[in-house]
Amino acid sequence: MKPNSGSRKCDLESLAYVGALPGVLVAGTHQMYSIYMGDFHSDDPFTHMMVELFGAALGGSLLFCAVGWIRNQNVAKQERTSHKAPSKPET
Repeated sequence: MKPNSGSRKCDLESLAYVGALPGVLVAGTHQMYSIYMGDFHSDDPFTHMMVELFGAALGGSLLFCAVGWIRNQNVAKQERTSHKAPSKPET
């Protein structure tokens, strides 16, 4: 493995899309369970489902973007420390 193979920064927009998928899958699975059990917490099941799906997608996106942002900060810090001026060559 190359020493610089992990130095590429994450694309936060792509991470937002990728993060929404697990959120929607989890919320969708929960909604299928709610439909099967007939357990709705409000009078309008459609609104209940849409709010939970939207919230889960938003939560997954924010989580993945936060992790990507932290990783980008660490990569930038490593790049700054690795590009320091070399010391005097020994003669």
